[in-house]
Amino acid sequence: MGRKDAQHCFTPVDQHRKQIGKHDWKKSKKEIKHMKSRADQNAPLSTQQIVLYLGLGIAVVTTLYMFLFWYLGLAAVEDISRNNVPV
Repeated sequence: MGRKDAQHCFTPVDQHRKQIGKHDWKKSKKEIKHMKSRADQNAPLSTQQIVLYLGLGIAVVTTLYMFLFWYLGLAAVEDISRNNVPV
């Protein structure tokens, strides 16, 4: 038993249809790769990303705290100097 495609007595129309079928398969393969890449982008967060986001949040909160500490410290010094209260 031979393969169906092994015959060489195809008409040009059949050969053209075969080429179109191969071309459509290649398109669908590209679409599958595109869908897989989209699925990878929507994947759940990895531990590295979680640690990065936590570190970023801690850095922002620490910076905000330091800024407020510095700002309120200056305000306290100005209040003391206005009231002429010895330190």
